[in-house]
Amino acid sequence: IINILILRHIYNYMILRSIKLILLFFLIISCEKDDICLEGSANTNRITIGFMNNETESLTSISLINIRGVKKDSIIHETINTDQLKLPLNISSNKTDYILNYNDIIDTLSIKYRAVHEYLNRGCGFISNFILDSSTESINNNHGWIKEISIVKDSIFNEEKTNLYIHF
Repeated sequence: IINILILRHIYNYMILRSIKLILLFFLIISCEKDDICLEGSANTNRITIGFMNNETESLTSISLINIRGVKKDSIIHETINTDQLKLPLNISSNKTDYILNYNDIIDTLSIKYRAVHEYLNRGCGFISNFILDSSTESINNNHGWIKEISIVKDSIFNEEKTNLYIHF
């Protein structure tokens, strides 16, 4: 009888231990790998702006003194010499305004768009892509340095292609 009790105790111990191991196994494999947003994951894209000489109709570099967001205290770029500019758009609005200073002449670029939010995963959350509105404009059109704005690619799903050109 003592042998039966000892065997029953060992049997119960083995079953309990097996159940614990099975639960631990399921706990380990149930953890999702997407809890961490890996470096190089997709991000919200910026608008790519190119500069075009209005007289020659050719792409050209421009020297901007600075770029500011309207109603923002900080300067986004200072003393930039480039033929292409990448600027972030406000995901909680359908319009972003930038003040561009070229040769001490200030002009305001008003970019209008529709945001398209895309869920990536739990670790990375959402990214936003944008569709440009054709009413994107230069607010100081008569007195500023921007002569014309032309949209060449209205969807912003990557930063590789130029979305609009500023003619100056």
